[in-house]
Amino acid sequence: MKRPLLSKPLRDEFRNVLSTFVLREIAEIFDAGGLTPNTEFVSSSTGQRRSLVDQYYANIDFTDRNDVVKLLHAYEELFFRLGPKTETNDFAVDQVTKLKRRMDHDSLKMASGRFLLDSLPQEDINIPKALALTSASIAEHIDKGRRKIVEKDYAGAITNAYTLVEEFLKAVLRRTGTAFKESEGDIRSLYAQVSDALNLNPKGENLDGHLRTILQGLKSIIAGLYDVANKASDRHARKYNPAEHHAKLAVNAALAVCEFVLDSFEYQQKLKARKALG
Repeated sequence: MKRPLLSKPLRDEFRNVLSTFVLREIAEIFDAGGLTPNTEFVSSSTGQRRSLVDQYYANIDFTDRNDVVKLLHAYEELFFRLGPKTETNDFAVDQVTKLKRRMDHDSLKMASGRFLLDSLPQEDINIPKALALTSASIAEHIDKGRRKIVEKDYAGAITNAYTLVEEFLKAVLRRTGTAFKESEGDIRSLYAQVSDALNLNPKGENLDGHLRTILQGLKSIIAGLYDVANKASDRHARKYNPAEHHAKLAVNAALAVCEFVLDSFEYQQKLKARKALG
């Protein structure tokens, strides 16, 4: 699972500066990078300037290198326009200082007014594929999501929750010897395979009625997490900015799913061991 190539704090810092320009200038700055706004996106920000910046951001996949390079071209135009202002405006000097401090923190470098693309982080995954099937491993990654909530990175927390579920389901499929596509990113499909491998299919003939209801609900949670991650996380261009309670719900849902799947996996392993002993 790819992570954003530009951190949210960095994007937010640029967003603050962009919002000091008039609407026409904001459009011209993004146009310099060949970017267009998502006019259907409804921003939670107050003010036309911030809302316009959010519409442009909503049309950008921050995990896609091509999209990010376009955005960096727009940021170059921003710096170009800030240049003259720094000669007479102390506020502009302060803005540039804050931007460069954040860039230094993220190791994003410029030379002669151009961003050095080699300083962009390489594509990465949020959670290693060798995810351990333990409660401690689940707790470790849930804590990461909760820290992002504290940092008010709600989209990032949802991304973490989704990625945890995806990689945990894949880890179970590997351990059960179930064939699946490593490139599969749809947790609905992965969970369907895990359900078969662990006898968790709600349509199973040997299941009590109340268990069928719970397992059907678990499928609905998986589907809901898939939808919210596609619309309000950093996995794709967001259609809306999630609220804190949305992020908490996604993280807690991921915790419930992974713990139940782990318990079911361990139960099946013990069952096999008893049968092997006769």
